[in-house]
Amino acid sequence: MDVDSAAARAGVSERWRSFLGRAPGLQLMAVSWAPMTLLIGLPVGWLFDREESLVEAVLDAALGVVWAVPSIYLSQRIVGEAGALRDPEGYALRQALRGGTVPADDRVRAELPGYLAGQRRGTRVGLPVVLGMCLGLILLALLGADREGSAVILSVIAAVSVAVAAHTLIRIRRLAPLLTTPGRE
Repeated sequence: MDVDSAAARAGVSERWRSFLGRAPGLQLMAVSWAPMTLLIGLPVGWLFDREESLVEAVLDAALGVVWAVPSIYLSQRIVGEAGALRDPEGYALRQALRGGTVPADDRVRAELPGYLAGQRRGTRVGLPVVLGMCLGLILLALLGADREGSAVILSVIAAVSVAVAAHTLIRIRRLAPLLTTPGRE
């Protein structure tokens, strides 16, 4: 192994960690729900219940791993101080968005417009992807497996996703004008 490939891997690893730490929850869900369903939930489900049809196995796998993504996102929010030590600028940016205040640090303040644009973009892209997956799974539950309970749960997941997106976009819209008006916080 040469030094360049090790440095490249370290750079990719750092970018991935930065993405995980700074991406909106809906974007994380959009990026990870389907792969986790296919790579983790489906094999584990078939390991324990091989008599299920493929449609039921996919539904069970999707419903089984859908709770992992919010858990990962919330665990990142809970670590707080450890997150501040690992990524101080990212922590300050997240706190600014959550609290609706412009940070005092000039470096973080300069990075905030780009962060808000990324949050807006991630939420606007993540929501349709999550809603599309929910709609596909709802149709699969109703038409392919005759499981109304799964359809109801997926409908609740879709509704919560819309609420989270609206909440995030409202926070961004309230914070953005504070960046252009000096002295207003």
